[in-house]
Amino acid sequence: MKKPEILVSVPSDIGAQRMGTALAFDALMVADAERDQPLLKNMSVHIIHGKPKARGDKGPYVQGKYAQTLTEINNHTALKIAELVSQKYPLVISGDHSNAIGIMAGVREAIGADKKLGVIWIDAHADLHTPYTTPSGNFHGMSLSASMGFDNTELSRSDIDEGLKPYWEALKHCGHQGISPKITPQDIFFIGLRDFEIQEYHLIRDHKLNHYSPYDIKAKGLDYILEKAIEYFQDYDAVYVSFDVDVLDTSISTGTGTPVYNGLMMPEAKQVVKKLKELTNIRIWEFTEINPLLDNNNSMSKAVLKLIEVLMED
Repeated sequence: MKKPEILVSVPSDIGAQRMGTALAFDALMVADAERDQPLLKNMSVHIIHGKPKARGDKGPYVQGKYAQTLTEINNHTALKIAELVSQKYPLVISGDHSNAIGIMAGVREAIGADKKLGVIWIDAHADLHTPYTTPSGNFHGMSLSASMGFDNTELSRSDIDEGLKPYWEALKHCGHQGISPKITPQDIFFIGLRDFEIQEYHLIRDHKLNHYSPYDIKAKGLDYILEKAIEYFQDYDAVYVSFDVDVLDTSISTGTGTPVYNGLMMPEAKQVVKKLKELTNIRIWEFTEINPLLDNNNSMSKAVLKLIEVLMED
């Protein structure tokens, strides 16, 4: 089984409501240094600093906060991720999940527009909002819609500011090649999904997205679902695994901004990692939304390290 070869930090946290995920990489390294046998100290580290580095002005757009800054950050991330994925298998520790827009764009550009890119989205949330449907204006809830080029205006909550539209278009076409969409609805496989709004549900239903909730896990069994994922993606050219820590149960996921009850317990989360790493076509693995400012005793980072340990096992 392949193991990640380089460690990458994408520290932007401006796509979320609550600050703190920008510190995820540092918190993880502190937790790793406290272990009897550190996992990460010998890995090559690359830090992708967004441009500009500061949080900056959120701008006038309530349906898309920090739209201009996030467009710049994700384009920069896409460029760097494309370079890294072309050479190595990265383990990414990202800030909030809006960074996935740039990460996915980078993977897409690394493999080419004509290749099949699969996405395993291990997350409590669907992240299928758009500026037309968002209840919050936070882009970490829009990353998959941006990557699929969706607007979902049919279920729009309100008109959006004309000034926001070019930034949304730029995020949909993120990357220096401007490819859109990056993936199709058939290229997504949700695990642990359990918290979404009606606008997102309509996309899930209408496009028949592969999705498995905690109730499905209990009814069908986690082994069955993971085998389905392996079978589904085995012929893809590349797979991107994105593990949002809020997929974990709230008894574990204390250090994250949007925890949701009835999530994966640690034995289940380890099982997910252990099984999925059998896919030999995984090109990038991400852990995201670790927020040490909301945590107690850095417990979220310590939990993620246990999952990384499984990922790095022979």
